[in-house]
Amino acid sequence: MGYLTGTTIELIAKLTPTGRKKLISNNNTLITTFGLGDSDSYYGTYTGLTIGQVPGMGGDNNGIDINNGGVGYTMRSLLVASPSSTLKPVDPSSISITSIFKHLGYKSIDYSGGSISQNIIDLADINTDSLTNLFHSFDLPITSNDFNMLTGNTVNTGGYSNTAYSGFGQTKALVIGIGNNEYSEVIDGKSIKLDISNTANTFNVYSTYERSTRSENLLDSDIKEMSSNINMFGPNRALLFSDGVVRPNGGDATKSWSTGYATNKPYSINGKERYNFTTNTNLSLTADTPVGIAYLDKGFLVITEPTIVNEFDVTDASATGTSINFDHARTSISQSITCLAKRGEFGVTTNKTWSNGDTPRITELGVFDNSNSLIAIAKLNETYYKSIDDMVAFNVKIEY
Repeated sequence: MGYLTGTTIELIAKLTPTGRKKLISNNNTLITTFGLGDSDSYYGTYTGLTIGQVPGMGGDNNGIDINNGGVGYTMRSLLVASPSSTLKPVDPSSISITSIFKHLGYKSIDYSGGSISQNIIDLADINTDSLTNLFHSFDLPITSNDFNMLTGNTVNTGGYSNTAYSGFGQTKALVIGIGNNEYSEVIDGKSIKLDISNTANTFNVYSTYERSTRSENLLDSDIKEMSSNINMFGPNRALLFSDGVVRPNGGDATKSWSTGYATNKPYSINGKERYNFTTNTNLSLTADTPVGIAYLDKGFLVITEPTIVNEFDVTDASATGTSINFDHARTSISQSITCLAKRGEFGVTTNKTWSNGDTPRITELGVFDNSNSLIAIAKLNETYYKSIDDMVAFNVKIEY
């Protein structure tokens, strides 16, 4: 990790290996006490470490290993919380757990770079091609009942023939796979732009969500399609559309699926188009025509539109190929630990270089379980001086 940087005092916590193991078998009350450390302080030096000088704890591998708090790490010296202990209970409110999606940013990959796979799967090849198993993997139609549900029965009779899903009743599909090393936990379902070149044309494909009663402000933050209709294809899905096949609202020449792409608040401010699941003449809405499905956690874009699939030759890289732009995200699970150091507490230290009259120089904070095992270690990016008359609250955020 090297030195901790920044322009303000920050408290960054990392779980130790012991902490990660114990989280598997414990709940959010695992952390019970905290201690303040001055392991990076030599009181013979005229001042403490400043911003950019405090050694960190563990590497982060470009943000991937956020919980690498050092193997066998111990706090070499601790301030004294009370006459009988160097540790003090954390605030009782420190048991709340929050979960948010953390966006990791847009990236672009191209078939020529080797991070994209392209395969045509055809139900006619079930005796010769093992990849036809993917029809089941992707919840695509296989049986005659499946096809009848998509193309034979209307919504009123339990089917989808008069909906945007009717076009998925195909026996042939183009499966585009994104390498696992190219995205994190999930791809943002509203962020995909796929450029497909086949032997006849080039198609610009975009992902979007269904037009529903869900507010546009919520859609702006949705990582996946929240409509219950798409659940027939499994969780974490989004549909794909292209102006080159049919423009929004059944072919309105004034509209484009590209509107609002790659912008902040794409729906509420930038007018990103949503698709119509069914036709509603009272609202002048026409069922839209998707060209495929994005499997956001699997990293696959499956194209079923015959106009694209039938002219795609996976053996001719010079005439057919794909490039993909997308944002991706991971779930950030965090717990905020409040550690209150009151007046009259933590005024002395076990640091061997400290003498009476020195002001304790805090560079780290450790949180412990009820057996005094170090669960997480937080390093300040600058020395904090706590006098005996000082009261300070440390808010430690631990991401799991």
